[in-house]
Amino acid sequence: MPAHLPLIDLGQGDAAAARAVDGACRVHGFFYVTGHGIPAPLIDAAFAASKRFFALDDAVKARWHIDRSGIKRGFDPIGWQVLDPGRPADIKESFYTGVDRDATDPLVRAGTPNHGPNQWPDEAVAPGFRTAVQAYDAAVFALSRRLMRTVALGLGLSADHFEHYLQDPMPVLRLLHYPKQPATAEPGQIGCGAHTDWGGITVLAQDDAGGLQLQSPGGEWIEAEPVEGSLVVNLGDLMQRWTNDRYRSTLHRVINRHSGRDRYSIAYFFDIDYHAEVSALPGCFDAGNPPRYAPITAGEHVVEMYRRTQVAA
Repeated sequence: MPAHLPLIDLGQGDAAAARAVDGACRVHGFFYVTGHGIPAPLIDAAFAASKRFFALDDAVKARWHIDRSGIKRGFDPIGWQVLDPGRPADIKESFYTGVDRDATDPLVRAGTPNHGPNQWPDEAVAPGFRTAVQAYDAAVFALSRRLMRTVALGLGLSADHFEHYLQDPMPVLRLLHYPKQPATAEPGQIGCGAHTDWGGITVLAQDDAGGLQLQSPGGEWIEAEPVEGSLVVNLGDLMQRWTNDRYRSTLHRVINRHSGRDRYSIAYFFDIDYHAEVSALPGCFDAGNPPRYAPITAGEHVVEMYRRTQVAA
């Protein structure tokens, strides 16, 4: 068990969990959680569906290429994204899903960016994929709302403080596959370049291959080693902004050269309502520490971060 990151049991009681989460968010912006309530078979089924999909031929997976979506949903191949600007393309492939909205949804009718239908692989090609992914999505959605209540308590707010911002949230689930680090990789080319996440909180399920690293407060890279039965939670830029820098959105990266095999993970980016305005939270500013960021809507923030991400043509 890594000594440098907190391991927090969410089942220890709300007050104790909130204190532990508050301490972890101030120092690391990263922590492990147990007692999260998501059954292991549900997680295993999502990983199995992910592995079956990524094992398909590239030409087959390209039928659901993200560029066919218009709202950043579907498959993105190796080399499609550069998360660390100025570095070579990331050595990973992924599949994005989000809230499935049809043409009758008010946010879709209004033309809200990144809102609409998912692309789903055909059942004949990827049997059980949609069922497994949606089941895991529902479970981690419930966990994310629970974590937001815990964060609120840690900040000295009421447990339901963030509910106002979660009337119609816009979470995104991303299945990720990192092949072994190839000998032909360009200098500085790794599985996932150093970056911070953009939104509120991220919940990550990772296999036992290792390779996830985060930057410590002192600037060194430390391993977020797999811990059986746990999920990794980290904060995004919006939460750092919201807390007026009380909490950290931490640089992290993936270098898949430790196990000599492929690495799989499932990232769940829990982002609040698109039109919710984010400004410094009560208790996170005063006369001596005024708000450091202008108010912004969550949607404006996320769309701007997508714009900054360099995506391969």
